[in-house]
Amino acid sequence: MRPDIEASMHAKPLRISFADLTHTGQVIASNTFPLGVSLVAAFARENARTPLAVEVFKYPDDFAAYLDRAIPDIACFSNFSWNMQLSTGYAAAIKRRAPQTIAVFGGPNYPLTAEEQADFLKAHPEIDFYVWLEGEGAFVRLLDALADCGFSAEKLKASGQLIPGVHYLDPAGKLVAGPLGPRLNDLTKIPSPYCSGLNDKFFDDVLIPMIQTNRGCPYQCTFCTEGQDYYNKIHWSARKRIDDDLKYIAERVRVPDLIIVDSNFGMFKEDLETCQTLAELQETRHWPKHIHVSAGKNRKERVLEAAATVKGAINLSATIQSIDDHVLELVKRRNISVEQIVDVGKQAEAPGANSYSEIILCLPGDTLTSHYRSVFTMMDVGINFLRMYQLMMLPGSDLSSQATRQRFGMHTRYRVLPRCFGSYKVFGDDRAFWEIEEICIENSTMPYGDYLDCRELNLTAELFYNSGSFRELLNFLSLKGIKPSALMAAVHAARRAGDPELTALYAGFRDETHSSLWSSRDDLETFIATPGTVDRYISGELGNNELFKYRAQGFFHTQKALHRILFTAARQQMAPMVTTTALELDYLAELERYSLLKKSALLAVDETLSDNFSFDFMALEKAGFHDHPASHHLARSQTLQFDHSAEQCELIASYIKQYGTTLNGLGRIVLRSHVNKLHRQARTC
Repeated sequence: MRPDIEASMHAKPLRISFADLTHTGQVIASNTFPLGVSLVAAFARENARTPLAVEVFKYPDDFAAYLDRAIPDIACFSNFSWNMQLSTGYAAAIKRRAPQTIAVFGGPNYPLTAEEQADFLKAHPEIDFYVWLEGEGAFVRLLDALADCGFSAEKLKASGQLIPGVHYLDPAGKLVAGPLGPRLNDLTKIPSPYCSGLNDKFFDDVLIPMIQTNRGCPYQCTFCTEGQDYYNKIHWSARKRIDDDLKYIAERVRVPDLIIVDSNFGMFKEDLETCQTLAELQETRHWPKHIHVSAGKNRKERVLEAAATVKGAINLSATIQSIDDHVLELVKRRNISVEQIVDVGKQAEAPGANSYSEIILCLPGDTLTSHYRSVFTMMDVGINFLRMYQLMMLPGSDLSSQATRQRFGMHTRYRVLPRCFGSYKVFGDDRAFWEIEEICIENSTMPYGDYLDCRELNLTAELFYNSGSFRELLNFLSLKGIKPSALMAAVHAARRAGDPELTALYAGFRDETHSSLWSSRDDLETFIATPGTVDRYISGELGNNELFKYRAQGFFHTQKALHRILFTAARQQMAPMVTTTALELDYLAELERYSLLKKSALLAVDETLSDNFSFDFMALEKAGFHDHPASHHLARSQTLQFDHSAEQCELIASYIKQYGTTLNGLGRIVLRSHVNKLHRQARTC
């Protein structure tokens, strides 16, 4: 122990709150443990020379109750795009009530250039100090500097002292930016917020635990806040620490998921050891059911081994952002080869995992043609989940800089972040807060109309392709030489060609996509500040994630229409083929019924469905629908029943408890889960 720490052990502890707040107005918007601030709190409690009484918060109601009891000496807040206004709102209220309280912010939602950083701090006078980049060491250095000034923020600001990793404004409004602080070379130096009990209060039915086994990323993607040289080197936590954390979590967790926040999980031999521990917990604790990771961008053979070790609980990634070489060059991105992507898609089937790829719309150089090609290529190589993102202009990323915007003719609009709004108690008063994001909707190579067309293609992929929802049909058509992209292109072309349910679905999606975008941030702020408007967002009338909402609408409420248009397109694809037989057309009709029975009314877990079939679908299912149906044609029809297993019922009940059954909640379920695992199981009577 440091001598200066030991000397002050009998002093009155400094009260410090660490808040990683989430909006809860509609649903729990960020339903994860507050890992980042917990790590900073745990490190500070052990390393600051001043004794500390720390408490960590996630829910606004919990934080408000804490403030009603006593105001902290230092109030710390995480700053992300999804909680900035909520956090600054509480900070401003604290400063009004207790001006001597010191407000410290940290997190990636912060500009890159000194000029923009100064403007940011001037726009938020409630922020006394900003901890930039890695937070643990910088925050302790800030505490020690404050201790030297009698914990007077004004004295420290007047001194102009340069504190590594800390930014603030001096009394004249000039930015004082300390140099980059040294990074921790061993994450085990941070006491565990789990095994220390600091995070025990967050084991509820909603929040997903997160762990970090390493920190850093060797890649330099311009759209990412970790694409900086500062994070280029990777630093690790010790094996025992990782295992102890996982076992501690497994003994207390009440949700089926785990999030590993490493930037490239699965690329390293240490990741295989982590997966071995997780596999043991799956056997002994039946957890985790799903493991969410940002999978390694290279060394795919090791990533595949990691996924196999945990029985497919990891979604395998072949993240590309775009298939277009020119786009990739402009954003300093380098993809793995198409051959490796094909391997990821094939290997994902073996452990029963999802394979996924991330595609970002409207990157510099992107066009309607290149975006369509990116989506269709990933379908044809066998990736079974496409995560299609809009380009957020993240403060702290190179793409958000003014120079980059001008270079590529980037036009942006503003929207209220889905789920990130609500009304909360602040010192007894009801206060409404909301978050606004800026996204790119047009550039020099993609006009706005093309952007909207691409968004509709993204919806088509969500409805008809993602998670292998119609893998039975796609595998059969592949036997006929029909590629997934051909079927999806046909479905997409017919989306407004007669079926009233689907016409309304796509029209609603396009209208909401357009109407949610505002040219002026100030105009949007004025609109949402109008009395009663936040209530319209909370009710779901406004502010939805359109892609998730309309996917949920289709998946849970419009399955018959989805099946009609998809199987009609399949028959049209097969019609010109001279090799098409009457038996194959009969099979297609039965497959449509079989598929619909598996996917209808998924939340009605007490409901059992049945029908008769002349093909052995149990055998076809076992073969992954790779066999030709002729080899499984029955002499006599058989009756099949369709219901959920006890394990599925438990999983569905858990998700409903976490997210609810509103369209927004259902959208979160299809986002978080491997949807195929929610389908009814067929069995012979």
